[in-house]
Amino acid sequence: MVSAELLKQVEDYVEANYIDLEALQKRGVKFSIGRTPPEESIVTQIIKSLKEKLGLLDNPFAEYLWKLIDKKGMTDVETYKKAHLDRRIFSKIRNDKDYMPSKRTILVIAIALECDFKETNTLLDRAGYHLSTTIKEDVVIGYFIENRIYDLFLINEVLDHFGFKTLGD
Repeated sequence: MVSAELLKQVEDYVEANYIDLEALQKRGVKFSIGRTPPEESIVTQIIKSLKEKLGLLDNPFAEYLWKLIDKKGMTDVETYKKAHLDRRIFSKIRNDKDYMPSKRTILVIAIALECDFKETNTLLDRAGYHLSTTIKEDVVIGYFIENRIYDLFLINEVLDHFGFKTLGD
């Protein structure tokens, strides 16, 4: 059972960090060209995806993942077991250059590796994803990463409490 104190801390964190774009737009806040949009543009996503497919990134997702695993002193087996992932996913990442895991899969890997916020975002970014302040579920997950709480079961309990899909499903 998740403690009331932890739930309150997560609620306070979400309150302080979540940006509700719809509410801002309803209040007349406009996002103009020239400002950095809160979400990555579709053009940037397409370019990044094409660069990954063509092997033009300096450090593609899989390469960065293997470096992180080494840096954390873990093996592939330890990582996918701690992340509660099937070994076939790791095999696919290792052997299929075109395979890109889902954001949720990358998040459980980052949690298993006990990545800090910067490492998590870099890993996500290499796959074309990011933790967004405009998605409450991302903000909840961000709370645990920022506070270095890497208990996947606890994270899933809190996600479930707030009505979000749990990680690793």
